[in-house]
Amino acid sequence: MAGAPTPINEAQRQLQVTQLCRLDTTPDEVFEHIVAMVAEYFQAPIALISIVDEQRQWFTARIGLLTQETPRQDSFCAYAILANEPLQVLDATQDVRFQNNSLVTGEPGIRFYAGMPLITPEGLGLGSLCIIDTKPRRAMTPQELSMLGHFAKLTMARILTLRNTNFIDASTGLYNRSRLEDDVAQAAASSDQSNVLVVADVIGPMLLNDIIKVLGHSFAQALMLRMQQTLQAQLPDRCGLYCISPSRFAFLIPDGPQDELIQLYDQIIAAFDAPVQCNSIPIKTQIGLGVLPLHSGVLEQDWLRLAITSADDARDRGIGWSPYESRLDAVQQRAFTLLSGLAEALHSDGQLRLVYQPRISLVDGHCTSVEALLRWDHPTLGAIGPAEFIPLAEKTALIRELSLWVAEKAVMQAATWQRQGARFKVAINVSASDLDSPAFVDRIIELLSDQHVDPRSLEVEFTESALMRNPGEVSRQLLRLRSLGVEVAIDDFGTGYSNWTYLRDLPASTVKLDQSFIRNLGDDEKDCRLVRTIIDLAKRLELRVVAEGIETQAVYDLVAQWGCEEGQGYYIARPMAPELLLGWADENTQAAQGSAG
Repeated sequence: MAGAPTPINEAQRQLQVTQLCRLDTTPDEVFEHIVAMVAEYFQAPIALISIVDEQRQWFTARIGLLTQETPRQDSFCAYAILANEPLQVLDATQDVRFQNNSLVTGEPGIRFYAGMPLITPEGLGLGSLCIIDTKPRRAMTPQELSMLGHFAKLTMARILTLRNTNFIDASTGLYNRSRLEDDVAQAAASSDQSNVLVVADVIGPMLLNDIIKVLGHSFAQALMLRMQQTLQAQLPDRCGLYCISPSRFAFLIPDGPQDELIQLYDQIIAAFDAPVQCNSIPIKTQIGLGVLPLHSGVLEQDWLRLAITSADDARDRGIGWSPYESRLDAVQQRAFTLLSGLAEALHSDGQLRLVYQPRISLVDGHCTSVEALLRWDHPTLGAIGPAEFIPLAEKTALIRELSLWVAEKAVMQAATWQRQGARFKVAINVSASDLDSPAFVDRIIELLSDQHVDPRSLEVEFTESALMRNPGEVSRQLLRLRSLGVEVAIDDFGTGYSNWTYLRDLPASTVKLDQSFIRNLGDDEKDCRLVRTIIDLAKRLELRVVAEGIETQAVYDLVAQWGCEEGQGYYIARPMAPELLLGWADENTQAAQGSAG
């Protein structure tokens, strides 16, 4: 039995099937509801959503039929897609097209069939929504055909929605990472042709962040669209582009002669030599291509991560493109090791500890507060600096646990010092995720109560970037703390968004000038003017000003002269263990009094 004729637009139709219809055995609730409603409305024992593929038809949802797919040559729906109108077969045993069909002569014993084609916006038939009966029926009325058409349109709308939701990147309209992973898996399973994955890292994350800060999100999106167009223009015809992250694209090409592939890579790099023009503004970018042949050994690994690692390395080193090298993966593996180890360290004794760096009054030299700083002694890797592991933790849920661990230890230490008569505050750093819900602040309030710590002896420090995540919720949580008497400080001020409107509206009591400004005050007149301006504006808002990173007497004298109330830095004191803090504070106070006398 030959089956239905092949549509004249079969190549385009198959492309639409590939793009819109994912072969997935996971049931879709909406599809299941549609076939249930169709079966009930038409009192049919069988209702199907059928997709006609190259060699088969498969069912995205079905009622009354056990099989998941049938050969295309047996498909009634393969006839339905030949025209943009319903197909009715009143008695298949009397229809020469179907009377010898195995689905008629055998199970399920089809007699009546009515199928409404599923038509794409381009006018191509993917398959049909159909009802089947094992007994002959009369022809459907116009009203019944109209209802079947409405159900088919609902089905088609769901297909398009799933395509947009699951496979399309909203900002670019390109296929996304999920679609890339799916396409690679299908290609590996159905073809002997090996492919090469190329990841294009078109702009560094720091540069993209700076562009967003200066020119806004809309400009950044327009810039990414221009780079997308530039990249697509260099690719061979019918080579699809994927957007796998805000600053990365990817494409698949058949593996072939190396000189041809290298010519393509060089061509792409050359296309980005000149600045990209966006809204009449030239933006100089540095692209990096990561090249990864997708042979069987690679596919057993996290292949996309390997390609991204190569692209990042090529961009960072300015070499244009780079094939995957196993040594590059060592960095990623270390990151994984650290994150795994950090999760264990949070629940074991002896690995994590707090040290405290004093902050003093620049007026009389007494210790006003101490900042709790986290240290990690890994059992096999040794001392791990917070600059390495905290950014990793911030990308995971571990940062919440880490912040709570620091808060608990710091409040307990504050209680100890309070009992010993200390009068300085204890400052803890909080992340953006700590302030995007009430949970963290609830725990702080509970700790202060349980440890009988005066809330006025605690200070929370957060960076300006936390404001951009959820400014309304951040403000609410900080206001809760401030209403109890907890001090609120904006850390690293001057390096982030420095939005004075936010600053005016926040319940902040202190700004800490970033140490990158303070360290260069002796040599950089621009930094001097900037620091003096920030100090003046902050004081007008009745905020306490703290200078971080004081490393010389000259800088100490300058910031004190300009009106900074407090200072912190290695010139004053390095971070120290808690048992050393009280002794240092007493000695420092005596030295300051002696100097004043």
